[in-house]
Amino acid sequence: GIVYSLLALALVGAASGQLVSSYKKLYKDIVSQFSCAKMPNNGTCAILFDDDGCGGWQLHVNEGYTELPSPGILDRLTDKPRKNDAEAVLVRDGCVFIGYDHSKDSLTTGLGDAIVVAAIDGHKYVNFDEDEYEDLDEEISAVDCVCRGFAFSKKN
Repeated sequence: GIVYSLLALALVGAASGQLVSSYKKLYKDIVSQFSCAKMPNNGTCAILFDDDGCGGWQLHVNEGYTELPSPGILDRLTDKPRKNDAEAVLVRDGCVFIGYDHSKDSLTTGLGDAIVVAAIDGHKYVNFDEDEYEDLDEEISAVDCVCRGFAFSKKN
């Protein structure tokens, strides 16, 4: 009897320890997503990131259309913003970010596929490897970002 009780208590303790550990990891992941980048108060509509977790280069995007730089030969050796390299975005509260597979000047393909991230209730951070965005993970060439005209837009 007592051996089984101690064994059961040990298993419950180990399981709850693993549960607490997994909750701590989830909490740290969530905190890192919100603290890895600060949204400046300078009109930035969104921030594109080279890597998940806000790593690598950052490209601050203002309202309107922005084409990402084409990579040069030396740019592949440096960590600078470039087409087909972004893995995450932080969108300002009240704004809508649209990422395109191609630039608007692409005569043969048009803009191609697109993803939309709407920050309706607070800044919104998205990793492009999530299911609904994965088609454009490291595939974005141009973006539109708009912070006006929506019911959830913030007053400037």
